[in-house]
Amino acid sequence: MSLRQRALLAIVLTVGFYALALALMAAMIWVIFQPNVPGRALGFCIFGVVVIAISIIPWPRRFIPPGPLLNPAGQPRLFAELQTVARAVGEEMPAEVYISPEMNAGVLQRGRRRVMVLGLPLMQALTVNEMRAVLAHEFGHYHGGDTRLGPWIYRTREAIGRVINNASRQSALLQLPFVWYGRMFLRVTQKVSRQQELTADALAARTFGAGAMMEGLRALARGSVAWAGYWRNEVVPLLEAGFQPPIAEGFQRFINEPQINQEVEKAAEQLLKEGRTDPYDSHPPDSERIAALASMPAGPPDGTGPPAATLVDGIDAIEPFLLIGMLNPGIQMRRITWQDAGSVALLPGLRDRVRRQAHMLRNYSVGWLPELLKYADRLGHSEAGAASRQLPADQARSLGVGLAGAAFAVALADHGWTAESLPGRPVAMRRDGASLEPFVEVNRLARGEVDMPAWQQRCTDLGIRDYSLTPA
Repeated sequence: MSLRQRALLAIVLTVGFYALALALMAAMIWVIFQPNVPGRALGFCIFGVVVIAISIIPWPRRFIPPGPLLNPAGQPRLFAELQTVARAVGEEMPAEVYISPEMNAGVLQRGRRRVMVLGLPLMQALTVNEMRAVLAHEFGHYHGGDTRLGPWIYRTREAIGRVINNASRQSALLQLPFVWYGRMFLRVTQKVSRQQELTADALAARTFGAGAMMEGLRALARGSVAWAGYWRNEVVPLLEAGFQPPIAEGFQRFINEPQINQEVEKAAEQLLKEGRTDPYDSHPPDSERIAALASMPAGPPDGTGPPAATLVDGIDAIEPFLLIGMLNPGIQMRRITWQDAGSVALLPGLRDRVRRQAHMLRNYSVGWLPELLKYADRLGHSEAGAASRQLPADQARSLGVGLAGAAFAVALADHGWTAESLPGRPVAMRRDGASLEPFVEVNRLARGEVDMPAWQQRCTDLGIRDYSLTPA
């Protein structure tokens, strides 16, 4: 079945859903006006008519900008690239271009106005040449009419979901025809969506070469893995503590770290290998998209180039507006540099953590960390118990090792060492040219890689052996 035939089938199914809903409403209204209808059946029909009527009404949806609206005059290089791609695929420029804090790009239409959304993290993960191919893919959705068909399908999915959700509050029987129809509708329309993605890929490959598009998909897989780890481990703890670091700068630091690069590459390769097709997915797995592109002309070699984010001017000024939709309204965030994140944001949290468990640490000094780590499980259970949590033995031990690392870092800070917490790197403590990574050191001790005599000798050489693990 061709893409056009599938799209036509999706339209027919959209009409079919509303026909089903109206037919069921008509049948129940007919029952309501029949004489001698049992009260239970009458209540069911009245409830059903009201639920279906409320659920299928296409309520207007307010457009919520996904980020700051970019001004062509303020972003001449980026809009020059967009214009180049638009001309290459024979499409009009979007009327509105937004930048978002997502590892993604997308297009839509607001009435007749074309809208494009560019994720800043995505632009950091792609080279300029790869970004051209990705942009051609997005323009391909305009080219194929996907942005006109998509909203109708999406609204119908929402209406089906509303009927099922509202009916579930009182009648499983009323749900059944819509559950059946919804599954069929979703399978067919998602198959159309997957074919649209492959068609847009092919347009990008014909325009800028399959090689650039394939590398863009691989870079997107790597970027998605990296962004998830960066956001969860580096950014969220600072935001929760009330600090706003430079997000884009930090992500660039993160993906430039050799160790992070290796881990991300390995994880992304595994994701690409394990890609499976699900009938309810809107996108084919990247491995399937890459395989489909492999038979097309590769085009000129992409080589290495600058990140596409270098096309965006004034990222520092844009960045605060990117976070507005992600933070609770009215929350006050303190701007902070990554160089200050360790001492200003990280250490106070570590200090509070250690103080809450000071009774478990008061008899130990840095030189006796190997002895303390013999009881790491007890440390973990104590910390978990204070938070009313129950942990299995292995998780309790891991938590206890982390607490010991925090105590080590705080002990060093209490004696003039400064903390450094840069994205993608272990926490480091520095003083007078000496450097220690407390969590790395403690993990090595916990694994038995360093014995007690060697550790105590090292601590003596650094002058830290007798530092108390109880915070000052």
